[in-house]
Amino acid sequence: MNQAEKYVKENGIHFVPVWRIIGFSGANMAVNLYMGLTMIMSYYLNGYVGMAVVLASSFSTIMRIWDGVTDPIVGFFVDKLGGKIGKTRLCLVAGGILLFINSFLMFNVTHKLPEGMIRPIFFIVFTMIYYIGYTFLNISNHVGNVCLTNDPSQRAVLSIVGTILVRVMRAVMQIVVAALAAKYGSMKSAELFQEYWLIVAAIATIGIVISYISIRPKDIPYFSQTSTKKNTKVKISDYITVLRKNRPLQMLFLARTSDQFANTCKTSAITLVLYGIVAGNYKLSGGWTMYTTIIGLVMMTLGIGTVGRKFGFKKAMQVGSWGIIVMDAIAILIWIFLDPKTLNLPGYVNGYGEAFNGFTMFTVLLFIVTVVGGGFQMITSSIIPPMIADVNDYEASRSGKYIPGMVGTLFSFLDKMISSFGPLFVGVGFAWIGFANEFPDLTTPYSFELFAIGLIFYYGLELIGGIFNLIAMKFYDLTPEKMKEVEEKINEMRNS
Repeated sequence: MNQAEKYVKENGIHFVPVWRIIGFSGANMAVNLYMGLTMIMSYYLNGYVGMAVVLASSFSTIMRIWDGVTDPIVGFFVDKLGGKIGKTRLCLVAGGILLFINSFLMFNVTHKLPEGMIRPIFFIVFTMIYYIGYTFLNISNHVGNVCLTNDPSQRAVLSIVGTILVRVMRAVMQIVVAALAAKYGSMKSAELFQEYWLIVAAIATIGIVISYISIRPKDIPYFSQTSTKKNTKVKISDYITVLRKNRPLQMLFLARTSDQFANTCKTSAITLVLYGIVAGNYKLSGGWTMYTTIIGLVMMTLGIGTVGRKFGFKKAMQVGSWGIIVMDAIAILIWIFLDPKTLNLPGYVNGYGEAFNGFTMFTVLLFIVTVVGGGFQMITSSIIPPMIADVNDYEASRSGKYIPGMVGTLFSFLDKMISSFGPLFVGVGFAWIGFANEFPDLTTPYSFELFAIGLIFYYGLELIGGIFNLIAMKFYDLTPEKMKEVEEKINEMRNS
């Protein structure tokens, strides 16, 4: 209680210094960096492990399903045993160690083994352990967001800071991947994966250490229990009860899975098709991502900072979803009716090999649509963590149990079961148009079929996801007024 009092305000609201919110975002950054390794993994599987295109894409699907299966197990373990240790810190340490060691073995050792069955067996075993580590690290965000703060204004800040850090880092890493592909001449280079792994592992480890320091004073039982007198009894059957009775969680799941499925279909191969083959300069994709991300982050900050804080996360999700639908529809028309090879930015050449000599109509229009649409997309994706935290608080007020590990992993499990099929759909799409054995690469010639596949998986599925978001939010009832009631009820439970 003495440790907790300095962070507690009236009516059960607790807060944290802003620097700790910024520092804890390092965990989310680390999760996304390690996820980035799996987004280009299909090229490694195709080039060194000996898997054909559909099988390599299926491998990613199978591993995400395995990742989903481990979620409920790890979540139960964390809620059952992590109370005194610190649930969040337990996840940070376990996840960080497992991810570092196993990613090293996957991308630095596999291709040095003799060709044959030993390579796929070795890679599969350590990839399965890798995803267990990913589950731990991913849960640290769900659990940490609950105990870090329940102040509505700070949860909005938590979302904004985390998204800015993740998106900037994602844009930087896209530049790194594009530069490494140009440096080594192929996405299938072993040296590319070794260098990329080293960068990812170093930055992610720093982020995890800073997150551990930032969350430490709040990662205590007082902020993760509804009673200071007795421990919460956690049972496996709680999973079924939560899924059946927690309506906000059901609606959030519907919104998230449609978005995440579309996002997992935006694989590195799809990006390469649009920018490397259709637009004719893959290296340009790195600079393009950085330019559009920075301005999109401003939109996201305004969207969550004004709409989210004033009218609630539900309203922010609805605004973002409408924006995605409109902007993606316009983007598809731009790619179809204008010349993609005229895409260019200062310091680059266009698809015809010409140096930058002014902005073209295609560049200007696509830039505007990408920036605005990206801002709306960032609103819908970045609003999920604080919404999950709200759902956790709602569950605690409903059942009397703070089980953020179980609620978060139940959400992740259902999410991954659906979204895991994204890479498989991409592989099937490529195989359908004639790329059954190898992914398209920098030397692959343009075709209308590749153009269509690129548009469908990059824009079309995201547009459909926006429609599902609007349907889900119609039945999501955690408004600011409702959340005020929830926090007051939890405070009464603690003090009774």
